[in-house]
Amino acid sequence: MRSAVAVSYELEDGREAAEELTASIREKLELGKNSIGFLMCDADTDGAALTRELKNLLGIETAGMTSRAPLGPDGCCESAAVLLVLTADDCSFSAAVSEPIADGRHEEKIRAFCETVVPAAARKQGQGIREQGILFAFCPSNMPFSGDVYPNALSEAAPGVPVIGGACSDDYDYARARVFLSGREFRDSLVGAGVWGNVKPVFSLRHVTSRFTERIRRVTAAEGNVVRRVGDETFVEYLESFGLKTDVPDPLMAFTSYPMMLTRESGDEIPLMRHILTLNHADGSGSFFGDVPAGSLANMCLISRDDIKAACRESMAALLEEAAKNEDYEYSAIFCASCCGRAIILGADSGAEGAILAEMLPANLSLAGGYCLGEICPARYRDGLVSNRFHNCSIAFCMF
Repeated sequence: MRSAVAVSYELEDGREAAEELTASIREKLELGKNSIGFLMCDADTDGAALTRELKNLLGIETAGMTSRAPLGPDGCCESAAVLLVLTADDCSFSAAVSEPIADGRHEEKIRAFCETVVPAAARKQGQGIREQGILFAFCPSNMPFSGDVYPNALSEAAPGVPVIGGACSDDYDYARARVFLSGREFRDSLVGAGVWGNVKPVFSLRHVTSRFTERIRRVTAAEGNVVRRVGDETFVEYLESFGLKTDVPDPLMAFTSYPMMLTRESGDEIPLMRHILTLNHADGSGSFFGDVPAGSLANMCLISRDDIKAACRESMAALLEEAAKNEDYEYSAIFCASCCGRAIILGADSGAEGAILAEMLPANLSLAGGYCLGEICPARYRDGLVSNRFHNCSIAFCMF
């Protein structure tokens, strides 16, 4: 597989941006038998017009989503569109969009969508020779269900297929986030793209884990993404026991620097990180972007800018180390999904993660990605087993 990345800072004129991106891609890359494009762009971009023009000019399907800030090979690209193009003679590509999932039957619709974007040969786990691949998931945000629905339903429909991606984002008004597919934009549908064939993906996922509280407690009452009790306290009481003020107008922003880490006593997976979304003082509960399993051990974390930078560097280094083990495969591209919460905490230093990635990126690799409202990445990918999970406050990578 071969790849190239192009960046445009033209947000208003889709045709002009597409021409700029196309010229840059054609200068760097000769398209092979099969090709596809991934677009990460600012929320002010007319992504439908841009992907339509890209299909006309490059003749390829382009899938993607809006991002708080796209990431490219030169770092964080504020107010820009970043296009990653993949091409290969020994890989096939697929792209599809689900039915609208905000109005019910979302799991059923996601499973049906998965069957259109994932080839049958890639869904036949344990039935002889199985096609290798990766599923890229560009998910709508602000849905009336937990983010865990995405990886859970996709994994049920295509067991063993690794999923990388996240929920679309914007500049924190949560109203302009959307996903795209070749001339169309969606606010409540899932767009997916697959890479199938001669591909050996490796993954890396890191949370900020250097600062913990001293009150680790078991989650004793929870349903889905709603936590009612931690230990013998309501969730609100649990927060207040740390001296945290809970009577705040926007819990998401107020508690961004205080995510909750969840570990399972089996210890066979990377811990989950969860951002607080809402608080209900009437019953003392709290809701999160993702599920909080009852019985898991909860630990509140305090995150700093230095923690985020260290985790970014550590995760990128781990990715490169894992890829080096596959000496018989030539890697071409890296996709990165980082959390909007990390960008919020970085504040004025918002370009720090991008600068680290640009510094560490090998010269022979392309890189594209962006900041998401929740990241999807395998928490386990080894020995033929995949555990796709929804994450918060994390940075996830896939090299392929």
